[in-house]
Amino acid sequence: MKLLICDDDISTIDVIQSQLDLSQLGISRIFRAYNGKMAENIIDEQKPDLILCDIDMPVCNGMQVLEYAYEKDRDIEFSFLTCYEKFEYAQKAIQYGATDYLTKPFDLEDVKACIQKMAANATKKRTTHSVQARNDSLMSSIFRQASDGILGTDKEIVDAALRSNGIDFSAGSSWRIVFSCADMTDAIRKTWNKELLVFTASRIHDEALLDYVGSAHTVVNSDDRFVWSFCFVNEAMDDETLKERCGKLIGFAQNYMSMDPVILISKPFPFYKTADVVCDLYEKMRKIRYYSGKIFFDDEEFDPLEKQQVGLDENQILWYLKKRDEAGYEEYIASVLNNLNCTKEELDHFRRELINVFVTHFRDNGMRSNSVFMDKRVVEANEKACMGRCFMEEYAKTLFDLQQNEVQSVLDSEDIMVRAKKYIDENFRENIDRNDVAAVTFVTPNYLSKLFKNTMNMNLREYINQLRIEEAKRLLLSTPMSVSEIASYVGYYNISYFSTVFHKVVGVSPFDWRNQKGEKEDASF
Repeated sequence: MKLLICDDDISTIDVIQSQLDLSQLGISRIFRAYNGKMAENIIDEQKPDLILCDIDMPVCNGMQVLEYAYEKDRDIEFSFLTCYEKFEYAQKAIQYGATDYLTKPFDLEDVKACIQKMAANATKKRTTHSVQARNDSLMSSIFRQASDGILGTDKEIVDAALRSNGIDFSAGSSWRIVFSCADMTDAIRKTWNKELLVFTASRIHDEALLDYVGSAHTVVNSDDRFVWSFCFVNEAMDDETLKERCGKLIGFAQNYMSMDPVILISKPFPFYKTADVVCDLYEKMRKIRYYSGKIFFDDEEFDPLEKQQVGLDENQILWYLKKRDEAGYEEYIASVLNNLNCTKEELDHFRRELINVFVTHFRDNGMRSNSVFMDKRVVEANEKACMGRCFMEEYAKTLFDLQQNEVQSVLDSEDIMVRAKKYIDENFRENIDRNDVAAVTFVTPNYLSKLFKNTMNMNLREYINQLRIEEAKRLLLSTPMSVSEIASYVGYYNISYFSTVFHKVVGVSPFDWRNQKGEKEDASF
């Protein structure tokens, strides 16, 4: 564990560090801070597990450090070592969950006991979190298998699967699914990372709908544009409460994630019927997915929604895109708009359907859509699109023009594999992954991975590792750099992982390889 000692009296830190055998207390690293600001920086960069802190310090005091640490990570164990015996300080320390409040002059045995207590608390929290993480993973896996149809719909088979995994409900237990669908185009454009977005979506469903801190009950899927989340809710929750919590979920997604989901709530069903229910929900969501911010129940009548469809023929637009027929495309867009009243709601629905067609086109052709939807011209046209028919026609034209430019740039570019290998060869020392390589080759990560595997007979990560290990071998022989320095230089920031990869590729550890080669060179002289 990592311990931060913060005190403007350097001698206090020296005494604790020199007089106590901290390694016996489970402390692997010690950080020193002489004011509150230094402590905050260490909290950000080193993420200590335990903090022993004075109160009266320059720049910012210990109470401010406590608040800062609490906001960053509520699991940090915090204790005070101070001259102040004021009740309000001790009261605030207790309020924030501080482990202990020691006063100076201090007894080293008391400090030792305090550190032992903090370490024990931290270990207990880790164990608790580890157990919860395992349980969450198990529950989430069962819900995903049921949703994907892997468990099937035979009650006895599903029951057997639940028992073998130690799940405490039966195949016949009654559940409901809260199914949300959200367009993440705006969120990605506003610098959200897709992986973080998907992770956050799973967490907020459990928290908003079930008051559960974790993601045990939520299954999340995504493509280039949409995030679909299934949250399994016990049947006992009544419609009114469920709808209220769904409203909270939508509000959070709108305010903090730049997403505006539509929600569909299923009827109660026995768990073994999950696969059938999910298929039915997907089909119904297809009809309502553009009605952002709205909540629907599965047993509602959906016909009125269908009557509001704007009449875009996806196949017709895809045909114009494929044939690169700009005149035909613009004429078709004009004809569809001509049959609408062009209210703001209708235009917004038209815009969403049009975006979906373009995303489908990019995905089906192994191309990335972000470069088009994040283009300044599209962003500006998108903001005005629902102001009137002429603005929508301009938006549709802008999308077409940029899509054609993107297609042409791919056609005119070097071979995808040539571009990919060139980029990797020049940047393998950096922290690159398939997303970075896909970005410079104008294809999707999945398409690149398949193409790379088929062409090179190895996956992209294996190729990067191969280049890194070859460079490491050269440096081991030709430089006095340490193994850890070489590991960092070639792109591995964990020497243990570097050694594992090196041994897998070369057959021996980097230390042994350097020694063996060095002995051979000495013998040749």
